[in-house]
Amino acid sequence: MVLDVTVEAAGSRWPGKTVDLSPYGVKVRLPANTSQLSRGALLELRIDLPDGDAPLFLTASVIRTDRDGVALNFADLQDHHAGRLKAFVDLLLENLSDGPAGLQLAVRPAKDRRRAPRTDAELDVSFEAEKPYDWRGKTVNLSPFGVKVALPASAIRPSEGTSLQLRLGAPDNGPPISLKGMIWRREPKSTALIFVELNREELEQLRALVDSLQAQPV
Repeated sequence: MVLDVTVEAAGSRWPGKTVDLSPYGVKVRLPANTSQLSRGALLELRIDLPDGDAPLFLTASVIRTDRDGVALNFADLQDHHAGRLKAFVDLLLENLSDGPAGLQLAVRPAKDRRRAPRTDAELDVSFEAEKPYDWRGKTVNLSPFGVKVALPASAIRPSEGTSLQLRLGAPDNGPPISLKGMIWRREPKSTALIFVELNREELEQLRALVDSLQAQPV
């Protein structure tokens, strides 16, 4: 989800690009001279959403920095701002069961959009979380941006917006993939999650996994 952003902190201003986006936070790639953005620092953030409305001006706090960018949590988010962010991310995802759409595709007319790679797959998945959320299940479908998981009937599910670690089993006894996800939507028999704060290696690993699954004979 590549959007233009501007970050202001301690009298300095930097242009940047989003790495990923949710209604609760954002990861931003900034110039290399932003090392003074320490954990917990508050900053002002402008995000240009291509939804025909004015830019969003938000307050955010730094939760982590790494080589791929700065992870931020939105602070004191107003309801109408949260509503715009959720509507925009929903548009990008266009229902996880149909596969998330890239930004450049989501803003085109619906008849011109193509789906991001997505495959039906039954892979083992487990949540690395405190009880009672440490359950295991099977994936329903998978894309490089999110996953839908079928749950056991007894599962107690985290609320929408909850972030957690998940472990995704690979086919053919390959090593599992550990990722950070966020509960995006709860359905009667499944839960949709989006992957957040993916680094380049994780994204490429997911793309390779989806390609491999799509290439398998039906």
